[in-house]
Amino acid sequence: MTRKTGNVLLAARMSAAGLKQHELASRLNDHIESLTGRPGSLQDRHIRNYLTGNTRWPHARQRIALEREFGCSAEELGFIPRQRSAPPDNIRAAPVERRDFTQRAAVIAATVVLPPGRTTVGISDVRRVGQALASLYRQECRVGGTARIEAQLLTWMRHALSLLDSGRASARVRSMLYAAAANAASTAGWAALDSRNQQRAAHHLDRAVTLAGLSGDADAMHRVWNNVAILAGQRGSLIESLHASQAVRDAGMARRDPLYASQAHARIALAHSRLSDKRSALRALGHAEDALARADLSHRPTWLAFYDHAELHGLAGIVHHRLGRAEPAEARIHQALALLSPGFTRNRVYYTAQLALAQLGQCDIEAACATADRALATAGTAPGSRRIVSLLDDFRRQLAAHPASHAQDWLQRTAKGTPSP
Repeated sequence: MTRKTGNVLLAARMSAAGLKQHELASRLNDHIESLTGRPGSLQDRHIRNYLTGNTRWPHARQRIALEREFGCSAEELGFIPRQRSAPPDNIRAAPVERRDFTQRAAVIAATVVLPPGRTTVGISDVRRVGQALASLYRQECRVGGTARIEAQLLTWMRHALSLLDSGRASARVRSMLYAAAANAASTAGWAALDSRNQQRAAHHLDRAVTLAGLSGDADAMHRVWNNVAILAGQRGSLIESLHASQAVRDAGMARRDPLYASQAHARIALAHSRLSDKRSALRALGHAEDALARADLSHRPTWLAFYDHAELHGLAGIVHHRLGRAEPAEARIHQALALLSPGFTRNRVYYTAQLALAQLGQCDIEAACATADRALATAGTAPGSRRIVSLLDDFRRQLAAHPASHAQDWLQRTAKGTPSP
């Protein structure tokens, strides 16, 4: 009989993340609910069985939940497959495993707090966290807000906080670690926003606001309040979205750097357009353009690399579209797509879908359907972005109101391939 041994790998990861057994059970139940639509039923005893080795290979849903939580494979968490020669589960395809290898290596590194014998946390530790977050952010820009990226961001947030508990740190390093944790939580909130999971986004952003406040870092505060404004807009809390956008404008970074000011004014313009306040929206848009003309685009933090003239044209197109100005909306989005950097795949699909809506607003059915086809053809490259799915569904609903035969033909042709909200 094979003697059971404790799962030291899982225990080490739980310790590094500061998770108790009941806390991990609760988190895994949340992941299972996001996968199946029904809450999980894991309890302390299940986690205890993982740790003691009584459960050597959890059920498939539990394994996926564990992998989402820690951002690595079940084997890397110390679990042993029943038959190592058996083919992998259909849920996890081999090409995906190969693509994720380097990401997993980074997450494994996140479990190592300080090397043995070292008791001081330094700039090199902060830099390692920052590099990991920058890599995850670039990936999120390509593919959208996937649950895996969200989980990895939270792993690095917990790692940054663990560093604070693992050794001595200067006031500067302490501030930088809180800022890194805030940025990780804020970007995890954005990933949840992109997948339109408002409950998870709100949880992450609440944590990010606290961490940014502890850091005293103006960039971290700007970043999190920008995402709070987006969340409020998604929830339909239009006045709250406007006030959060104004808080971004009035914060330290927007006062000292025209790039941050431009982004804040653009967010205010979007909030006013939701409220159908044409004059205020266009005035804020003008302020955003003036500030961007003064900005130095050669020195930008990684998380703000997306914001440039292409992005502002795209946001301006959305503002005009919401105000019922379909023709200028189309013109601005065309400019956005022409200037957009190749690496921002998710944004290209998003603005292509926005262009289809602007063309539909001018009753240019044939052009709108052709543009929507382009969006659909590349939408699979941004699998995490439910915002894009929602836009395409909006397009379908609006197109269905047009009796033109071309519109009906397009709806029938794409009926099976278009996801529902």
